[in-house]
Amino acid sequence: MSMSKIMSFLELSVYPSIALVFFLAAFIAVIWRVMTTTKKDIDDAANIVLDDDTVVAPRHTIKQNSADEGGSHV
Repeated sequence: MSMSKIMSFLELSVYPSIALVFFLAAFIAVIWRVMTTTKKDIDDAANIVLDDDTVVAPRHTIKQNSADEGGSHV
């Protein structure tokens, strides 16, 4: 059986329709998010870089295993 006969039996016409539905769902979700965002949320996000008054706690480093602290490297 040749590859063209195998491919002719498959119903591949449904995949573009499924892709279109996924694209439309993602597009509608983005539009919904943009339209429901408040002006305050947009201003807060725009001023993240400029906001020097906010104190951010530094992240703690992850402690290594005690075997690694001994200085013996393989």
